[in-house]
Amino acid sequence: MRLAARPGLPAIIGSSNELRLEDWEMAGDGSAALGAPEIAGTMVNPQGLTKKMTIRTAGAELGGIVGSVAAGSATGGLYQGAPDVPVFGRVGYVAVSETEVALIKTKAGPFKMHVTDEALARVPRSELGDIELEEGKMISHLKLGFTNGVRWEFDVPKMGKKNAKEFVSKLGGRIT
Repeated sequence: MRLAARPGLPAIIGSSNELRLEDWEMAGDGSAALGAPEIAGTMVNPQGLTKKMTIRTAGAELGGIVGSVAAGSATGGLYQGAPDVPVFGRVGYVAVSETEVALIKTKAGPFKMHVTDEALARVPRSELGDIELEEGKMISHLKLGFTNGVRWEFDVPKMGKKNAKEFVSKLGGRIT
């Protein structure tokens, strides 16, 4: 059986424009928010979000409401993030132009996250110091260090690791 797609969307089964893995990858372009062409960008999650959500779910499964409350108090709020990184929900987008680094708000679409034109934080690129991606099997950790000592730290899920590696490589960072 062949599923027809709406105009502008790929067919799901049986044509030369079938839905491919690239269509499912979380990617976007932050040029509108940057006000300049994007050199590199990647989707990110708040640091610790996956761990906290897993612990809360396990607590809810094991102990119902009591377990969920206990897990919540043990792990803190859903996202307490580093004080220098603005709260951005479950998914954000870090983009870099020739002159700027920005954390950009995203919104959910039918198949993937979409990058908006709203920059939540901007930093001159000249202040970007070290860039590091610590690779993990399921979760990798992206760290951006700035010359004033501020560090932005994010989690990158397995499905976004390829984009994160390209991001770090284009900016001359380290992958460990």
